[in-house]
Amino acid sequence: LNLRILVTGIRQGYRFFQTGKFNDAKNAFTEVMAQIPLTAAENKNEASEMKEMLGICREYITAIRIKAAMAEAGADPVRSTELAALFTHCDLQPVHKLLALRSAMGTSFKHKNYIVAASFARRLLELPDMRSAKNADLRMKATKVLQKSEQMARNEHTLNYNENAAFVIDCKDFVPIYTGEESVKCSYSGSSYKGSEMKGHVDLTDGFCTIGVETIGLVTGK
Repeated sequence: LNLRILVTGIRQGYRFFQTGKFNDAKNAFTEVMAQIPLTAAENKNEASEMKEMLGICREYITAIRIKAAMAEAGADPVRSTELAALFTHCDLQPVHKLLALRSAMGTSFKHKNYIVAASFARRLLELPDMRSAKNADLRMKATKVLQKSEQMARNEHTLNYNENAAFVIDCKDFVPIYTGEESVKCSYSGSSYKGSEMKGHVDLTDGFCTIGVETIGLVTGK
């Protein structure tokens, strides 16, 4: 195994994600995650690239799992808004971040959660991609949503989501873990879990490491 094989796997995952083949994308990122520990880096640059790829796989696998939970939440206005909000906090490529913010803006606005809808509209309008001609319609829509939401200035529902507080995503229940709250982590994937209930269980992101075991994580190089 070498770095080129990992890069090919990541690109394949991106392509599947872009075309909405989320199961295939998840499989591609999961495979890369399993291949990384078996790949020796030739130099420091390759080692740091592999660590970066590990983070990419974690973020995309989490995003895809949240997407599946959104489908299950269906018409539940509170849960669908919360999940759509968390989806925007996965560290995705700009083009995919745009899709996440567009979805969250639409979901929040539909359920009359105007304060968060305004926040997603603002974040959407700040993306560099929004300046391109192909996104002119979306830019207009986001501007209208922002104006209307600022006029309404309220949320219809109480949400477990505070955009102004620092948090990481609980990779089991998909809720925020705010700074200072108890959590356990997978040393390899970096996935976090609220409380200590998941300690000793297999990580839901990579599927093979034990959560809460203190190790140095990924070691690259020969």
